[in-house]
Amino acid sequence: METNFEIHALPHPDPRVRRVGFDPSHPYVEQCWGAVIGPSSVAILRRASTLWSEQEPARTPVDDLGRSLGLAASGEGSRFHKAVDRLVRFNFGVWLDRGSAVAIYTEVPPLGHHRLNQVPDWTRAAHERLLGVHLDRIAAVTERGPQVADITARLDRLERPRQRDVPPSAALGR
Repeated sequence: METNFEIHALPHPDPRVRRVGFDPSHPYVEQCWGAVIGPSSVAILRRASTLWSEQEPARTPVDDLGRSLGLAASGEGSRFHKAVDRLVRFNFGVWLDRGSAVAIYTEVPPLGHHRLNQVPDWTRAAHERLLGVHLDRIAAVTERGPQVADITARLDRLERPRQRDVPPSAALGR
């Protein structure tokens, strides 16, 4: 009988990473973290995002999951389990039940200064480019917040003409 492996989704414990982190399937993970954690660990992160869209926690036979990633998965010393160990060691998640269940963080932090000094020039350039675009998108969404609140308040006034003074903050709270 084949044993199942569980991959739970867990918000990152650091609120800064939750705010500006990358989705595990984002190209940043492969292009920047790949040089640090290796391609097998990156493949597991990316697959976790896909599996969560179907079921959370994801439950799949460990050998099937390993084979689907091109990794042997039998036993704790397998390439699959070593790749999961790297994810845990580099703070991408935590073992819930060693060998059979892991919680992977739903956000991936940008590379820190220490790591940037260890990676090739190409990776540093990719980091600057991808992080810049990512932060610009976050800033654009943040700047649109007041506009959305104003539009929502106007819609509320149209729906309920007697309530002329609906503040934007109250409109968003509905």
